[in-house]
Amino acid sequence: MATAKPYRAASLSDLPNNFQLGYLNCEISLKCKQTGFKYFSEGYLHNVKMLKHVAEQTVNISAKCHRSQRKNEIPHSVEIDINGGQIELSNCSCAAGLSGSCSHIVGLIQGLVQWQMMGLSEPPAELCCTSLPQQWGKPRGKEIKAVPAPSMIIVKPKMDRKRKPLKNSLIDNRLNTAPQNAIDVLLNVHEDPSKRIRHFISEQLKRLSH
Repeated sequence: MATAKPYRAASLSDLPNNFQLGYLNCEISLKCKQTGFKYFSEGYLHNVKMLKHVAEQTVNISAKCHRSQRKNEIPHSVEIDINGGQIELSNCSCAAGLSGSCSHIVGLIQGLVQWQMMGLSEPPAELCCTSLPQQWGKPRGKEIKAVPAPSMIIVKPKMDRKRKPLKNSLIDNRLNTAPQNAIDVLLNVHEDPSKRIRHFISEQLKRLSH
């Protein structure tokens, strides 16, 4: 006779309607909230899984979170257990994870709250731009990939950000194309040095006439 499984797949609807950071039942610093929001908004969190204990009605949530410094090393393992109106267990494999309220745990909770507010039934498999809060950069993805420096956008991951992000404003002149008549003029001037001064004066007179 087959025995009933103690766990079943859970969804975001299994979380309390008013689920929030306050369920940790401890003081969370502003810096910890901002760092946690960074991990969530920049796509550090991934592989989020949810299970529910059938008998105890406890929702178990586990996830991986990329490291903020050594990004290519093994990600941190984050886990929280929710039962009723409180978080019974919260731990992380990072150095501050024993406290149960590190920035990785805070980031996971902020992600769950965001997805629940969006009406999603389960955490997205890939943290695309539609499942992340408003942002100017793309989520980091599962791997660290090099990108051209001019395409980078510099912005602080703050929830109350007021300044616009810093973008590249330089123009790559190598990509500009000149009309054929301009190229012919340049070639003609280059062949006959005496025409250079006349061409320069002519261009200056055109500008003054406008």
